[in-house]
Amino acid sequence: MKCHICEINEPKYKCPKCRNVKYCSVACYQNHLSGDCTTSNQDASVEMLKNVQLYPTEDTIPSEKLNLLCYDNRLKELVSDSFLQKLLEKIDNSTNPNEELEKAMIEPIFEEFARRCLEIVRDEKEN
Repeated sequence: MKCHICEINEPKYKCPKCRNVKYCSVACYQNHLSGDCTTSNQDASVEMLKNVQLYPTEDTIPSEKLNLLCYDNRLKELVSDSFLQKLLEKIDNSTNPNEELEKAMIEPIFEEFARRCLEIVRDEKEN
């Protein structure tokens, strides 16, 4: 895989704004920002949800339920924690996300985050 901007180096980072573009350096990031970085995080999240729904499995959570995550105050508090943000970023950028997920699960804040997400998206009859 090559950097989306220079198309030379291997990308090390993902644009935190649009979450769509992978880049290799500060120069490429600045080039991207000055050019076509127009998608907001929310727009990128919606696009990602649409892609997930294209290939549903028995474990696929309907987008209506995933959207509920945006409105939970406790979840907002949790994701504002810089330590949790670093854990999530590490999982997201990992070449072995399952391994990073297992490591993160021993952290109380990540365990609470995961538990809260599951509580929000589970079936209403289970609430």
